[in-house]
Amino acid sequence: MEAFIYYFIRIILPLLIFGCVLLIAVLIINRYSYDLFRPKLEVTKNEIENFLTNMIFSSFEESQQESEIQQFKKVIPFEKSWCKKLLLNEIIFLKLNLKGEVTNKFHFIYEQFDLFQYTQKLLKSSRFYLKCLGLYQLEALDYKKGSHYITPLLNHKNRNIKSRAFLALISLKPNKLESLIDFSHEISIAEEINIMDILHQKKTKMPSNLNEWIVSKNTSIIKLGIKLMMFYNYTNENEQIINLLKHQDKTVRHEAIMAINFLFIFEAEPDLIQQFSNEDTQNKLEIFNTLSGIGSRLSENFIAQLLENKTDENIKLEAVYCLNKINSDYFDDHFLNNEDVQKMVKHVKTLHR
Repeated sequence: MEAFIYYFIRIILPLLIFGCVLLIAVLIINRYSYDLFRPKLEVTKNEIENFLTNMIFSSFEESQQESEIQQFKKVIPFEKSWCKKLLLNEIIFLKLNLKGEVTNKFHFIYEQFDLFQYTQKLLKSSRFYLKCLGLYQLEALDYKKGSHYITPLLNHKNRNIKSRAFLALISLKPNKLESLIDFSHEISIAEEINIMDILHQKKTKMPSNLNEWIVSKNTSIIKLGIKLMMFYNYTNENEQIINLLKHQDKTVRHEAIMAINFLFIFEAEPDLIQQFSNEDTQNKLEIFNTLSGIGSRLSENFIAQLLENKTDENIKLEAVYCLNKINSDYFDDHFLNNEDVQKMVKHVKTLHR
């Protein structure tokens, strides 16, 4: 113990003190450097904002604006990376916030400032966050000429880069979704949401090979394919959607059940009833939700039989709700002596008065 105290006082403690002093010195120097640099940064930022605003809202004359850009490069410290970053951030900000014909100038400005080369350097960087930043720039500017620089990153070992490249390529080429069927990696829920958001914004046409998506070996492609069929209200593959009720993946079955409801695939009713006992609670509830929209006398008899048997209370309540939606008069002359069911009926009817 005495030896430890000795070494701590003589060696470790001085090192800790030296480290703290060095850290404080670095922080002070960085702060001092930033304070010296900040005025220059603000001046440059204001110059960039004013220049871009004037250029975007002035009439377009290519040769004149080329000359103006070349002159402006001499006004600002254009050779510095931080300046190019400022310039690019402002271009992206304006591109995302302006609408109409003025947005047609952004690609011209991007190219004339040689900022595509800056983006290319980011894409070639070994740091994953810089690659992602480069992908974001191409996507935000809708710069389709850069799409072939994205393709090699689809097979990158880093999941974040692969995901970002995947979404950027879809955004730049929304009308060429057919190639998605060849993607082998699992598409996350976040990616699905982003893809659907892109489709809403871009108003893209339906992939010509959509019927092949729902027979893919990649379950995430199948689920995305089902979502796209709902998005495009595509009813040419109803039989195949019904077949997916037998798929080994329960999340695929869940998507299929929702699609049957959304697309009003009435012929799926007996298959839903047959599959009911094989499903977990979540899928059972979704089947009820679907039957409440497409159910007939067949569903009435099926649900009535469920209510007569010993069934989980939550399932029973949803069954009553479903049966009431199929036939609101059903309980007027059925289950009149079943106290539990009558309580549920009263609860359901009270909610929907």
